[in-house]
Amino acid sequence: ALGVKVVALEPKTHADVQRVLATLGELLGVPRAQGADRLWRVIDAGVQAAAQSLPPRARGARVYFEVSRGPYAAGEGSFIGETLARLGARNVVTADLGPFPRLNPEYVVRARPEVIMVGNRSMQPMVMYPGWQSLPAVREERICVFGPEESDIVVRPGPRMADAARLMARCLAEKAP
Repeated sequence: ALGVKVVALEPKTHADVQRVLATLGELLGVPRAQGADRLWRVIDAGVQAAAQSLPPRARGARVYFEVSRGPYAAGEGSFIGETLARLGARNVVTADLGPFPRLNPEYVVRARPEVIMVGNRSMQPMVMYPGWQSLPAVREERICVFGPEESDIVVRPGPRMADAARLMARCLAEKAP
């Protein structure tokens, strides 16, 4: 009613982020070559650098990434899943489950991830999921719980995706078996 233009953008994949950057640049009158395309090249190079920084033993690690309680996970088809794949990790949450499926904790027990990454929250409630105490990743403390600032970077797609890749790479370098 006030005549204010509202644009809702909800990127779920790397390609979505590219499109959102282009849309925002267009709305703000920034030429694509100087805005969206340039920014995406920086993001892409940062993700690639994070991947190249990983030690060989971290490549191929089976990872479960819990975005929030539920548990809601990052599937292979999500921007988080795509970043993990570019880092050489194997996501235990398959693409057919969707980008951010709500899972039964037993799914994770069956998947037996080698590394668990968790958005911001206390670790204590997570280890109370049925059967998780039996997971080697839990028993051997191969878990990265991102703090509030890090979680904001890792679970939100956008210009800080290269920073997210660096945080995930650091976790893999420190925790992969």
